[in-house]
Amino acid sequence: VALNDELLAALGGAWDLPPKPDESFTDPPLNPLRLKARLLIEGFAPANVWGWKDPRNSLTLPFWQDLLPGLRTLIVVRNPLEVAHSMRERNGTSYSFALRLWEIYNRRLVEVANEKDRLVTRYDAFFENAESELRKILQFAGLKNVELRSAAGLVSTRRRHTHFTIDDLID
Repeated sequence: VALNDELLAALGGAWDLPPKPDESFTDPPLNPLRLKARLLIEGFAPANVWGWKDPRNSLTLPFWQDLLPGLRTLIVVRNPLEVAHSMRERNGTSYSFALRLWEIYNRRLVEVANEKDRLVTRYDAFFENAESELRKILQFAGLKNVELRSAAGLVSTRRRHTHFTIDDLID
């Protein structure tokens, strides 16, 4: 998260002020951040499989793709109304601003994530059939011998604070 924040700042942006889509992630001024990122990646070298979750990756993915050839991207699409509600509760963000950010983040991610190296799923699907969604993710990640049932058992609707439907979105 901190490195993505530094990267966005170096490009004149922030999580809530996305840099222009045509910003170059290969410019020499980003070399110190590239070195930091390489050191971070090396720290995970002993692990066969690893990953991280940071919504800012939607904006910084080209930087990471350059450092991690063949990077696989899991895209979990959440109802924009849920995201806007969450941002309003957490940061006091207006609904219109939050919805615009949702659009920018998702559009950039889909534009940049290589189609063959990405899996798109819905946040709601984990609550509808966690085992099925996790099975898709495991297959995508090439993981075997994972206790699917116990992992699916960790998904709980009690942890879901807000739920909007597609009909709510249409209204």
